[in-house]
Amino acid sequence: MATYSLVIRRLMIVSLTIVVSRAITSPLLTLFLSNKLGLNQQDVGLLLGIAVFIATLLALYGGYIIDRLEKRRLLILAMLSSAIGFVLLTFAENLYLTTATLVITETASALFLIGSKAILSENLPVGQRAKAFSLRYTLTNIGYATGPMLGVVIAGVYPIAPFLIAGGIAFFSIFLMSGIPKDPAQTPAIGQPQSFLRTLITLKNDRTLIMFTCGCLLSTVVHGRFTLYLSQYLLVTQDTKRALETMAALLACNAISVILLQYQIGRFLKREQLRYWIAGGTGLFILGLIGFSLADSLVSWCVAMFIFTLGEMIIYPAEFLFVDTLAPEELRGSYYGAQNLAALGGALSPVICGYLLLHTPAPTMFYALSALTAMGGSLCFMSGRRVAILQK
Repeated sequence: MATYSLVIRRLMIVSLTIVVSRAITSPLLTLFLSNKLGLNQQDVGLLLGIAVFIATLLALYGGYIIDRLEKRRLLILAMLSSAIGFVLLTFAENLYLTTATLVITETASALFLIGSKAILSENLPVGQRAKAFSLRYTLTNIGYATGPMLGVVIAGVYPIAPFLIAGGIAFFSIFLMSGIPKDPAQTPAIGQPQSFLRTLITLKNDRTLIMFTCGCLLSTVVHGRFTLYLSQYLLVTQDTKRALETMAALLACNAISVILLQYQIGRFLKREQLRYWIAGGTGLFILGLIGFSLADSLVSWCVAMFIFTLGEMIIYPAEFLFVDTLAPEELRGSYYGAQNLAALGGALSPVICGYLLLHTPAPTMFYALSALTAMGGSLCFMSGRRVAILQK
């Protein structure tokens, strides 16, 4: 990190602190909402799904705003919204206020993600962007590896304390970003800015972006919320104690693998071979899923998880690099916002997998997911071919 500018170093640190603030509350959120509102787990899942869906759509407009205004201030606004949202959750006593608060926190998270990608692109040479994004993703996984354990420990002392601490972390992160001098490159261009409707038309007419986003959506069904469908599968096929032990080992394997290898893999990603990297990542997802379906011991589960994680470590920076290559300079935030629609795949994942586990033999779920990620990878590969042709 010492080789990067002040802007990038602060952004990396803030990315870690914001992830920690979210991760502290992540293992407690469903239980907290269930106790607070008297909802069953199915209703809590529906509530969270609705919040994610609305926030993902709002992030499309957020990407447009990021192109129009100073990105540093928008990131500060996103962090402040997260801080307020976490604190408001502790006071929420009815369904409507809780839903609004969840939408605020989820939208703020999406806005921060899109804005941070745009700032990375603006402040780094092309050759350094993949490495920087891999480093940022490594820091994100460090946050998700430590945050949930910290949240559970704190909740044992005072149940609402994790939400208050999360709000405090998000709030004090603002001072790291506010210390960054305003970058002249972030000043909006002089002249009449393109309207949101016109921007939507531009995005709609970019067939490569649409094809790639559809491919990412199908792939995100597989890797976006994989912990949810793996836990669903384990609870169906194993007793509760063994399922929890297996899940804990898989999460540890995933986190350790990403922390140790993500930055190293990101260094080798090149724009010229991007579609082949995506194809390789997709193949690793399929091998990992087939490994899950055949796993009969903790070791075989962890081997399959390692293979699956290798695919994850390739796909995440490759998706960023692809959109970074495709997006015009003046519409970078809008393109990231459009590609963020692929996050809807993560919301669909538990619904699809729950249906398959209920109506088909349990391993069928993994074969269906393999088919989805193969379709998604094929669309992304074809998109990559179109970009390669355009670059020639």
